[in-house]
Amino acid sequence: MGIRDTWFLGAGASMRSGAPLTKQFIPWLYEEGQKETRLCQLRLFISDLFGSNLKLSPPLYPKFEQILSFVDAAISDGQFFSAKYDSKKLLELRSDINYLIWRMLEKSLPSLNSPTFTQFVKMAGPDSLFLTVNYDVLLDQSILSEYKNINYGMRFSRMYYQNQTTENAQTPLLLKLHGSVNWLYCPTCESLYCYADEPSIRRIFDPEPVICAYDQTYLRGVLISPTWQKDYKLAPINLMWIKASKLLRDTERITFIGYSLSDIDMKILYMLKRSTFNNVKQPRIRVIDPEPTGKIAKRYQRIFGDIEYHCLSFEEFVS
Repeated sequence: MGIRDTWFLGAGASMRSGAPLTKQFIPWLYEEGQKETRLCQLRLFISDLFGSNLKLSPPLYPKFEQILSFVDAAISDGQFFSAKYDSKKLLELRSDINYLIWRMLEKSLPSLNSPTFTQFVKMAGPDSLFLTVNYDVLLDQSILSEYKNINYGMRFSRMYYQNQTTENAQTPLLLKLHGSVNWLYCPTCESLYCYADEPSIRRIFDPEPVICAYDQTYLRGVLISPTWQKDYKLAPINLMWIKASKLLRDTERITFIGYSLSDIDMKILYMLKRSTFNNVKQPRIRVIDPEPTGKIAKRYQRIFGDIEYHCLSFEEFVS
């Protein structure tokens, strides 16, 4: 039996509920006066590269995605950025960038429960497929609250809940194509961990590092960074993409909410086009976005042809 409704959520869906946008990362790094060594090191690198722009009033900050892509390109090609920023230093900076992502995600923890997402999950129903590129767990927590269970379409070595859950065959499927803040994996044994409910998620951000239960290795986050050179080689992520592609070939309607269809997500654009092209049902495309000039609508039309466009925010659509 096919899926009638697929919901694809981008950053715009989570923004008003407190989840950070990547355009906020660099201003926060400079304006909040961060004193942590790792963040100071990253700030110095950005200042060295873009110093003149940062002296303007107001400062002209580079895009976070650009900085990340520059570092990834240098590492991938085995090049130094300069004598000061050799391969070893670039790897340190790459780790610092990941740390910045985690610090920004930590800021969203006070707002894990969102009335908008709760209402949305009720509206979508149990037979829906949810796809998202967001790291936050606003949608996850609303599904868990409504169905007392969560189905990521993946097999975890361990799944942590502090609150009681139930087996629920009606739980909708949630595929997080760029990973999630509540997933960790062991680089030694490749065990995959999920911290499902709010008390468990907060453990991830404790000062004490989280360690693998099987070999005592420090666990790493499962986040596909917003870079031009995205790495999808982690086996569970790769399998999830295969599952998403197959399900998209059998859905009747795809509703995009708060997703700009950016070229930096070219692999997602490719999967969407390839899957819908091979879907004999010719799924209807619906777009929910408050952008009033038609720029976002035209992006979707270039990829999908006829679309149904609603100039609404996520909150307006749900209400």
